[in-house]
Amino acid sequence: MNNENWDDIRYALAVSKYGSLNAAAAAMGVTHATVLRRVAAFEERNGCRIFQKSSSGYSVLPEASAIFSAMESVEEAVLSVERAVVGANRSPKGHVRITSTDSLCQIVLPRILNEISLLYPGLKLTLLSGNSHHDLSRLSADIAVRPSIKLGDGLIGERAGTLSFGVFDDGSPNRKWMRLDGALSRSLPAKWLAENVGSDEMTNGADSFLVLQQMAASGAGKTFLPSFFGDADTRLKRTQDLNPKIEVPLWVATLEEIAHTPRFAVVQKALVERISDALAK
Repeated sequence: MNNENWDDIRYALAVSKYGSLNAAAAAMGVTHATVLRRVAAFEERNGCRIFQKSSSGYSVLPEASAIFSAMESVEEAVLSVERAVVGANRSPKGHVRITSTDSLCQIVLPRILNEISLLYPGLKLTLLSGNSHHDLSRLSADIAVRPSIKLGDGLIGERAGTLSFGVFDDGSPNRKWMRLDGALSRSLPAKWLAENVGSDEMTNGADSFLVLQQMAASGAGKTFLPSFFGDADTRLKRTQDLNPKIEVPLWVATLEEIAHTPRFAVVQKALVERISDALAK
């Protein structure tokens, strides 16, 4: 299979997954026109249509379901080869991509990554910030630093500490709760809100604890925040009369296939040691 054929398959699978050209383009970091051209190239090369376009987006034609099943097998085979190649690299030098939440990326990890770089100058470290999870099995990142009750399938890692949460506001009485939207809607604090707070007690929200921190400081409402930066913000007050005990393990994890690759093992160990120290202060 040449690279052009594989790229066409990747783009077709992305459209199938996300349901539109725009969403697929955003996920792959390319333009709408590129995705459209790749899908059209696949259909022209193989003499068949694979998508039905409607007002709601793109859907796989029933007669193309077997084609997509085969595409997914090809994708998994290619990714398996790529993971094996990465895992076989025994050099302690090279590129390591670390993904984590925006708050950890901005407050905790920059200093830690600088310390690791000074210890291991042969490493090139990239910090990928965001509250949506990277799929490590697709090699979009190498190491994940994430709060989670448990590790996902295929991942191996160490617990670097515990992420605890408190309720914060600007000290004004009778503040409504701010919503936890986007990726935060799947968090344990969001689950507590869903079970304990009515919709009439809710106000504006955000998909980032850092944004919620600023909103709370401006008087927009009260919100859950990770204690490691909520307690440090002198503009905020921790609510004492309501203090649900919410704690989430913080993991440093990578794929089992690449866990023993020297550069990943070195960085993972250094992250665990330093994050644990940082959160304990």
